[in-house]
Amino acid sequence: MQNKLSGIICVADMNIAKTMDQCLKDLAIPEVFVQHAKQMSLVDHQGILGLRPGTRLEERRALIYRFYVPSVFEEGIMHRITETTDLKMGGRGCILAQHIDLRRGTPLSFDIEKLTRVCGNADKLQYEEHALISCIVPRGSGNSLARTMLELGVCVPVVFFGTGMGVRDKLGLLRITIPIEKEILWLVVPRSDAELVEKTLIPRARLDVPGQGFLYKLFVHAPVVNLRIRQGKRTHAATMEQVIAALDEVHGSSDWRRLGSNRHRSVHEEKTINTYGLFFIGKEEEVEVFRRTALENGARGATHNYLEMRNYSGFDNEQSMESHSRELCDTIVSHDVVENLQNVLTKTGLFDGKSTCVLKTFNVEMHTAVYRR
Repeated sequence: MQNKLSGIICVADMNIAKTMDQCLKDLAIPEVFVQHAKQMSLVDHQGILGLRPGTRLEERRALIYRFYVPSVFEEGIMHRITETTDLKMGGRGCILAQHIDLRRGTPLSFDIEKLTRVCGNADKLQYEEHALISCIVPRGSGNSLARTMLELGVCVPVVFFGTGMGVRDKLGLLRITIPIEKEILWLVVPRSDAELVEKTLIPRARLDVPGQGFLYKLFVHAPVVNLRIRQGKRTHAATMEQVIAALDEVHGSSDWRRLGSNRHRSVHEEKTINTYGLFFIGKEEEVEVFRRTALENGARGATHNYLEMRNYSGFDNEQSMESHSRELCDTIVSHDVVENLQNVLTKTGLFDGKSTCVLKTFNVEMHTAVYRR
């Protein structure tokens, strides 16, 4: 069964995890995938006797919540989460939504009456004013790239770990030169700054070299973005993050604070290729079927992560939350591959009967330097 829904992703600092859980319980969200991550920031520090001041990277533990809802409730649910968790306070996290195609064996069951009462229906969907850039690099490379983005002042990187598959398996003995463990950086930036971030990351991470990783972007609606780039003592009545958020609201978008210039951009400078992202979530043996099928039918590589699947509906405060271990395998494929791959996946039986496998499909863009290497 295939349904068009909205995928919501919330990155929440560990300090608001319990509040986030209660909010999802109040909304009776039936299926949420939770993953451990960290948010990066810079901290100013003084040297001995106040000499040679500098900055260091600081990691703050966070959880990534992924779940799917009817698009008509997208805006209301994000507003509810933002208000309940005070997500707009600097350093707490971010929330974003994307429009997706979702395929599963059994449909998700929502409490529509509760969602309508708590969140209301949206008259229209919001403009995708931000880009979510995903950068996959060998483990150990993430800190230097995170520092680069922080010093550029463009965003707060979200970092988590995974394993790489596909390209490494095809290289025979040479595969020992490519680490299997990967670091994934998420960068939520104003849409107008996406090209600048790509041009900065690709040469620094050597993403135009085979086996060094890859990068792609998708456009999302992000009403709250973490802007706490620097941690330190508060010296003014309002923080810089609050000032920026207020100016965003006044201007109606974040375009006023873009770092790059659009004045001299031409069609020939848009060096991107439209592709598809396929994110598959299931049990270990189901993920292995998806991975093997994808690689045999045109996918060039894949990334693997571990998740926790939680059910926030159908229990009261005295009952324990239903939770299961799940695995995520994601891959990027070209337009001429995706239709055939989806047909082959259907024939595997992954989405038959009472299957709870999830296949999320959405449009992404890749820079030609990464795609055609």
